[in-house]
Amino acid sequence: MAELGQVFTKGNVAHYMVSLFDLPKYANIMEPCFGTGSFLDALMLHGFINVTACEIDKGLYEATKSKYPQYRLFNADFLKYDGAEKYDGIIMNPPYIRQEKIDGLESFGITKEKLRCIPIFAGLPSTANMYMYFIMKAIDLLKENGQLTVIFPSSWMNAKTGAEFQELMLSECGLEKKIHIYGDVFERGALVEVVILKLIKGRLDLIADEEFLESKNGKLAVVPVNEKKAFQMFSYPFSELATIKRGLTTGCNEMYINPDLSCDNDKCFKPIISSPKSIEGYTALNARLDKLFFPTDDAMSNEIEKYLDFWKHKIMKEQKPKTLYLKVNSSEKWYELREICGEGILFSYFVRNDMKFVMNETSAFARDNFYVIKPKVDKWVLFALLNNYYTYYQLELSGKRYGAGLLKLQRYDIEELTFPEYGLISREDKKEMEILSRKLIDTGDSTYVGEITKLVSKHSGVDYDEITERYFAVKASRLEVN
Repeated sequence: MAELGQVFTKGNVAHYMVSLFDLPKYANIMEPCFGTGSFLDALMLHGFINVTACEIDKGLYEATKSKYPQYRLFNADFLKYDGAEKYDGIIMNPPYIRQEKIDGLESFGITKEKLRCIPIFAGLPSTANMYMYFIMKAIDLLKENGQLTVIFPSSWMNAKTGAEFQELMLSECGLEKKIHIYGDVFERGALVEVVILKLIKGRLDLIADEEFLESKNGKLAVVPVNEKKAFQMFSYPFSELATIKRGLTTGCNEMYINPDLSCDNDKCFKPIISSPKSIEGYTALNARLDKLFFPTDDAMSNEIEKYLDFWKHKIMKEQKPKTLYLKVNSSEKWYELREICGEGILFSYFVRNDMKFVMNETSAFARDNFYVIKPKVDKWVLFALLNNYYTYYQLELSGKRYGAGLLKLQRYDIEELTFPEYGLISREDKKEMEILSRKLIDTGDSTYVGEITKLVSKHSGVDYDEITERYFAVKASRLEVN
């Protein structure tokens, strides 16, 4: 089933967003993806009478349409909506679909290639996420001086793609309000820091008001800026500090990891870290290593040739694993592995309880259930900047939750992390970060993560007590959901 990126807005937030409209009650309003009707409820209670709305999900459309007989509701894809009308106001929580998954909507007639053929999307970066397409479509459907109120995760705006998109968006609209909002903003426990923008088409002279809100227990509370509870903790991107790649992929672990093969030549085996469970603490030095079969021409023997021949016939007969099957048909050296150095900082993309980044100073490979982070800066400082509650909290918010408290993190979740600006961290603080990183590795004592967090807090508007409370609250929320 296609992933539609549906995250529904809570009623109190929807009412607040509708209240941002400075429009008469007869104004022509559009809601592009009405879902379960939070915005329709709010528009109705605020007295708006002229509302058009779309919902691509047929099930949601059927379940919701009868509640609002006074409005014009369509089971339609907003991106294909070709109504001749222009609108005084548009309000929306666009779908959260990353650019890598847009082609998964092909059953709805949506692909990146098709979208990029539409003139109004021509200026978007090739890595644009779905919400960017929705916003550009909304701007196109606005009347001059029309108002757009939209909510989406603020972390996406920190990336390079987000900056390019903002420039494009603000070439057509003025930004009247920028509201950072944190807390129980969405239904189903989707905790995330978001931003609400109010844009006015054509009013490029506007200077935005910036506000901070917290949603808690169904109520919105203003957070005074002078309390330094800034919700954008940092702006320095991951790409300035490190690179990241996936660990080594074998294509067939049964064949390559701890194989049933006797070999006197050590050249045919290399050490590999196969599982996060094999690592204790924050270092790979004492990790339990597996044996990786790593065949090369200079390590060939009759026994290895027989082993490879056995697997070749097995793969050809079963036509799987698919990757190796294709290689067998296209290359004589189908069995060769691409050597990927595992030295650096490791991170398992599945988190069950405690999050941690692990220093690997060994020569062992890391398997592809790890990400391998290569520092561009001092590795001990980077290690500290990764192992603290500010980073853990960002990952808790961006990861995808599964059952039994499991959190899955993609490579792009790591790449979208933000940090204190490296050049503004004092020499003394960097030295202290190195000391704390070494202590964390030497002892495995997670209390040093708290000590690192206190040090990092000197560079954030969100203080130590607040980030600690936020992190453990969102972690507890994940672990309590079954």
